[in-house]
Amino acid sequence: MLRSTFSKLLILPPIALALVIVSWMNNQPRASVHDREEVGFPVSFVTVTPRAVSAEARGFGRVETTRSWSGVAEVEGRLVVYDDNLQVGTMVSAGDLLFEIDPRDYQINVAQREADVLRAQADIQTLQVNASNTQASLDVERKILEIHRADRDRIEKLIEGGSVAATELDSANRTFLSQQSAVTSLEASLALVAPDLRSAEAALAKAQADLESAERDLARTRVVAPLDGRVSERGASASEYVRPGDTLITLETVNTVEIKAAFQPSDFAQLVGAMNASQTSEQENQNDGPLSRAGATLQAHVMAQFGGGTARTWPAIITRVTGQIDESTGAIGVVVQVENTAKSPQDPAGPPLISGGFVEVIITSPPIDDVVLVPERALRYEAGTTYLYVADSDDRLARRDVIIGTVYGDQVEIREGLATGARVVLSDPSPATSGLLLELVEQSVEHESKLP
Repeated sequence: MLRSTFSKLLILPPIALALVIVSWMNNQPRASVHDREEVGFPVSFVTVTPRAVSAEARGFGRVETTRSWSGVAEVEGRLVVYDDNLQVGTMVSAGDLLFEIDPRDYQINVAQREADVLRAQADIQTLQVNASNTQASLDVERKILEIHRADRDRIEKLIEGGSVAATELDSANRTFLSQQSAVTSLEASLALVAPDLRSAEAALAKAQADLESAERDLARTRVVAPLDGRVSERGASASEYVRPGDTLITLETVNTVEIKAAFQPSDFAQLVGAMNASQTSEQENQNDGPLSRAGATLQAHVMAQFGGGTARTWPAIITRVTGQIDESTGAIGVVVQVENTAKSPQDPAGPPLISGGFVEVIITSPPIDDVVLVPERALRYEAGTTYLYVADSDDRLARRDVIIGTVYGDQVEIREGLATGARVVLSDPSPATSGLLLELVEQSVEHESKLP
């Protein structure tokens, strides 16, 4: 009995200790949800800094010569000079002899025409001398006529006084009339000189024209290069008989070429928009449109790819915009011109820009200062509103409604709604609620931008 009671008393201390511990724990304050440690959601971001940018558009097209010339036979005959080394691709200089047609027949024709001119000139000289002689004879005969007239008048007075016989007056009249007939004949001959002289002068003019034509035909037997260029076509061989109209050779200029490159209208519109943004107020007040100023404002380069991955570039000038949309591709044509195609500034010893080659045309706008850009993937859209997520000063998520502008590659201009130095969130936060704590990982602007 005593032992049983003692065993029960030994159980009481542990139970009491347990009750004390439970009571102490219940009296301790509980930790609230807010007292737990908050973990930020990891996101990448970029810091907005205004910078200078240029819009860029790329198009493709084929190289075309700005000027070509075809050597066409203008006279017929056999080719006596046509160098077999003058093959397609050969370079020629202005003034080089390209071909010559046998000139002998044309030389003979020139000699005949020269003789005709000399004959016509001699005829004119003969007429002029005859006219001069006739005029001199007429002057003498007129004086003689006056003498016979005076002698006849004297005899008439003597007959009235009875000093001479009437037969002497008859003789004087016959002499006077004979002399008068001689004067009339000379006057008639002199009157015919003028039309004869005009006829001879007309014959001389025809002979001179025939001579000029013969000389031109003779000159056409020799054809020289009118320009520096490359042979693009050869149409005959030495000793071949050619006729007028036969194309014997074709040259293309190499110093200047054109490329009609195809651009998407949206890309070119971005260039024009960037160009307009860079214009001064004075330029914006001008009446000419943006496309008419493009050639003087936009910068262009032509890039050609060669074997082994080698690329060469040439500076170009925008000469015109076609203004027409290609129905099959929807592209707009922009024509650029390249000078001094044989030498690229970056590789003067490299291959030239050759007609027919497929090249890339790169057009850039003037740089625009203080442009706020964000990566396009940072933009969000909702119910017609464009917005961004940014990290506020407490590294918590915030929303900013923005107005966007020009697109530059994968970057978009922010015109309103974003302050300089803002931290734009690129990742998709989850949940996308304002006030979400963020763990920020910065990316450089250079890493994000693909601008040239």
